[in-house]
Amino acid sequence: MAVKNRAKRRPKKEKAKKIVKKKAFPKKAAQKKPRADLRKLLLNGAEELNLSLFPNQIDQFLLYFEELKKWNEKVNLTGIIDDKEIIIKHFLDSLSFLKGFSPIEGIRIIDVGTGAGFPGIPLKIYSPRINLTLMEASQKKCVFLHHICRLMELQDVNIVDERLENVKNNLDFVRQFNVFLSRAVADIDEMIKYGAPLLADRGIMIFSKGKSPEAMSVGKIIKGMVLLQIIPFTLPMSDYSRKLLVFQKI
Repeated sequence: MAVKNRAKRRPKKEKAKKIVKKKAFPKKAAQKKPRADLRKLLLNGAEELNLSLFPNQIDQFLLYFEELKKWNEKVNLTGIIDDKEIIIKHFLDSLSFLKGFSPIEGIRIIDVGTGAGFPGIPLKIYSPRINLTLMEASQKKCVFLHHICRLMELQDVNIVDERLENVKNNLDFVRQFNVFLSRAVADIDEMIKYGAPLLADRGIMIFSKGKSPEAMSVGKIIKGMVLLQIIPFTLPMSDYSRKLLVFQKI
């Protein structure tokens, strides 16, 4: 009986296994302290102002910083967008107002034309026990102020969506404040005209001016306010010159 020769089947070639190399992902930056550079800038800047910040205060400043940057993409809160300049020209510049007064517990402060909260909110972070009123005519900026104050759980902060000249006769504001603050004031005479009625007896007004404020000398009297001090200084870690003009109600 004839036996048929069967052709030997060649074994199938095994498909070459693809060796997939795992991508080498960079190590997460979380190993480093977040915003360590800004923390250092805040600490060093505060030290130059003869102030000390606790870790929780640094955390609040950094939260404020992040929210300011985020909101500024949609709402025009500030024209300063560089990280370092925000710290120096907003946060440290705000704290520099402490050269002109002592933030004792319960002191009533009004910050007029506060914008995104300067100098009021940095002062509140530094001295949580002050009673603060933030006055700002822009509704969009007031929305941000409400948001950031809620987020940071700031107590005893009143936000007023109004212009100064509209409250000078309002009994809720007249003679209610110990300290009146304002940055980058265009017309000091006008600010004193409308702001002085809001001050209690012996209350003070402090204005921050740039390099060349109008010629003034200690002792000058404007509408019942006498110029007590002119405090020149340079903002920490910068060459930005400032002057604080400190007036007191006669």
